[in-house]
Amino acid sequence: MRNDLEKDGCMPVKILIVEDDAIIAMDMEQVLSRKGYNVIGIIDRGEKVLPAIEKKQPDIVLMDINIKGNTDGVDVAKKLLDELGLKVIYVTAYSDINMKERAFMTEPVGYLIKPVRESELIGMIDYAMEKAKKPEQTNYISGNG
Repeated sequence: MRNDLEKDGCMPVKILIVEDDAIIAMDMEQVLSRKGYNVIGIIDRGEKVLPAIEKKQPDIVLMDINIKGNTDGVDVAKKLLDELGLKVIYVTAYSDINMKERAFMTEPVGYLIKPVRESELIGMIDYAMEKAKKPEQTNYISGNG
C-alpha cells in the first residue's frame, strides 16, 4: 500500500461508488482496488445513499447523476453537502450545460464524463484528497471534456 493512498498516514482512503450501471460500477471498483483504494460499497439508488454514508463514512463519494430511485445524484449530493458537509465527484454521461450548472451548485470536487479513463479517475481521487487537506481551495477540475 502506498502512503499517498492513505488518509492521515494510517488508513486507506474509503470510497463509496453511487452508480446504477453494474458494469461501470464494477469497473471503477476494480480500477480503484487495484490502485490500493478501499471501495467500501456500491449503491445503485438515491434513497440508499444517506444510510450507507452514515454507516460506512466514506472519504470520497463518486456520484452518477442519473441513478435509480426517486432522487437523482444532484439531489443526493445536495443533501450530502447540506447535512454532512460531504462533497462528491460526479461521474456521469451528462455533459449538458444545464445539468452541469445544477450539479456545480452542490460544490463538487470534480466532474468526470463517461467513459472515464483510469488516469482521470485516479487523478481526480488524488485531487480530492489533496483538496481535503487544503479546504480553502474552492476551484474544481473537470475531466474528459
